[in-house]
Amino acid sequence: MILLARHHYEQGDLIKAKNLYEKAIKSGVLDTDWMLELALLYDELEVYDQADHIYDRVIELKPEESVAYYGKAILLDHMDKFEEAIPWYKKAIEFDATFMKAHFFLAYAYDQIGDKDEAIISYHKALQLEPTDFWSHLNLSHIYEEENDYAKARTHIEGAMLTEPDHHMVWFNKGVVDMREGKMKDAKRAFDKVIELMPDYGYAYLNKAIVLRDQGFVEEAITVFTNGLKALPEAVYLKYNRACCYLRQ
Repeated sequence: MILLARHHYEQGDLIKAKNLYEKAIKSGVLDTDWMLELALLYDELEVYDQADHIYDRVIELKPEESVAYYGKAILLDHMDKFEEAIPWYKKAIEFDATFMKAHFFLAYAYDQIGDKDEAIISYHKALQLEPTDFWSHLNLSHIYEEENDYAKARTHIEGAMLTEPDHHMVWFNKGVVDMREGKMKDAKRAFDKVIELMPDYGYAYLNKAIVLRDQGFVEEAITVFTNGLKALPEAVYLKYNRACCYLRQ
């Protein structure tokens, strides 16, 4: 039955897979491996209460199962209950200190509640386990930029670029750091690269136009805002800033 459930899951028939897993549960012959598969399937179907129930049953059967604690944390993460998720991530790490994703999402949860120091610690632990992890580098670059530590921000931008050199957020973060350090030509080039890679990323138009505006190139800034609005007609922040530029003419 479990093999058939897995087959249906691999074929993309999630409902048939779910029904077969549920029959296995009702049979009373329980195994934590496929129970975790069912919990993940419930998560994918956004049936979070049932997923949480299965994770609890797994923990009853196998209290040291780190994936179950991680799964409970992820469910809370989905609901933006980051503070409630933190103890469950910690519990997962308690049973498996090498659980990289638990370290990463613990860092993300800390970041979301504004505890930047703890976020930095956990992102670095994630990088100790996976030194090339793109999102750990990228998120650290953003935190360090916010803290005005531009040297460390650049270190992690470079780390992210080694893995995904054409990801638009790498170039966006680079452009922001360039702006902060007054390297306006470099910033403009970085935002141009973002627009090339992701033409509907509105904040690249915003920041590029701000660079031009602050250098006195108001007409050019208006053109950038207008191009941004072609890609994002409802972007109020682009409309507002373009209007401000019109007033400066």
